[in-house]
Amino acid sequence: MNKEQEELKMSKIKKVLFYCAGNTCRSPFAEAFANWLKETKFKEELKNVEFDSAGIYHYYETAQPGTANYLKSKGIDIHDFKTKRIDFQLLEKQDLVLGFEQKHHIDKLKRKFKNLKDLDEKVFLLLEFAGEKKNLEIEDPFYLPQEEYNKILEKIEEGVLKTVEKIIEHNKLEVNL
Repeated sequence: MNKEQEELKMSKIKKVLFYCAGNTCRSPFAEAFANWLKETKFKEELKNVEFDSAGIYHYYETAQPGTANYLKSKGIDIHDFKTKRIDFQLLEKQDLVLGFEQKHHIDKLKRKFKNLKDLDEKVFLLLEFAGEKKNLEIEDPFYLPQEEYNKILEKIEEGVLKTVEKIIEHNKLEVNL
């Protein structure tokens, strides 16, 4: 049993929340890509898993053009995506909560929602949960040229794929216990 499985107490992962600062770049990308994987590559394995996203702050109403353009190049449409702010009720329902930066996401969330039961056991950096050992932070691509923006989204894409595979493995283990 690995660290994440121990910390999640082997409960089945049914609700996953990706979150970042404003829910306009990284988290909507992660949500859309995870849902695309659910609709295409892992239909059966993820049929009972829901992916969502939110931001610590609420700046804009929709995803940034850089995120929408990159997803569109992969055949994923997010034209109807609407940003939302993370709150106690949304956070409480989640089995797994994944952020992108320790100081600005994980630490801030844990301080803001310190009274939420089991928060420490279900909040991770995306790349940490995905099994990476170094370079776990994923910077905000906001204001970057599209080429650099895309490199950050590629890193998130790899992290989401590994995370989805880990969730599938975790849920299979939980069923077999």
